[in-house]
Amino acid sequence: MPYVRADVTSEVGPILVRLAGTATGPTTPPYAWLAETEPAPSATVPLVLGSKGPWRLHVDLSRTPDVFTLVGAEEDCRRLAATYARQLSAGGVDVAVVGDALGAGIVDGCRRLESFPEPDDLPADPCVIISAGLPEGTGAEVRGLVTATRGRCVPMLIGQVADGRWSAQVGPGD
Repeated sequence: MPYVRADVTSEVGPILVRLAGTATGPTTPPYAWLAETEPAPSATVPLVLGSKGPWRLHVDLSRTPDVFTLVGAEEDCRRLAATYARQLSAGGVDVAVVGDALGAGIVDGCRRLESFPEPDDLPADPCVIISAGLPEGTGAEVRGLVTATRGRCVPMLIGQVADGRWSAQVGPGD
């Protein structure tokens, strides 16, 4: 079971990344440290979390065991989630934002949802759903989406939430 704990620099400042365990899936790695000129490995939901020196931490979010959390001050989490949303959208991943999780505006390339979708309402293509915390009464269902969709749908929970097994703490590490 892989475990990564690394302080990296994101576009919005320092973050502490924790990756504990992975979901079963393709034989490609769930994460990789890559030089700027190295091509990223094949990934269903590719995302660069940040960099450390000449290295960037590339992950396949579809391999998270449950949810990906951005933990910290609400505004910092919103800014980082918006940065990740733009990156995911530019990479061809469908990104949906529940309510005003990223603020009043909408990030280019994203769509807004009024509430967390039911599993039958999820798109057929890979997607990330960004939510400010867990919607009340949906903890088990939301945490089980990655498994239920075989990594096709990844919830990204932001703000004052409990760390997921894959998480980024916005601000200086502990």
